[in-house]
Amino acid sequence: MIKIELATTQGREFALEKLEERRKKSAIEKKTNNHALPEGSSMYYYCVVCGCLSDVLPELHRDTPKRLCAECQALQNIGWLDK
Repeated sequence: MIKIELATTQGREFALEKLEERRKKSAIEKKTNNHALPEGSSMYYYCVVCGCLSDVLPELHRDTPKRLCAECQALQNIGWLDK
């Protein structure tokens, strides 16, 4: 398993700066349009906070896709998104 160090481990200011960077980057990146994909393709879901990819699931998935990416989920867990 790959261990990823989240921005929250380096403090609130750093994590919030990284959030802004993700928002800016995702605003200009092309998102995958699930409706335009061929039948049987994976489905792509994007974070409701920053717009980055939050989950990829098979077309016929039953699981609820993640609404937040790992970084924004960490911010939410700590309570830094609310402030």
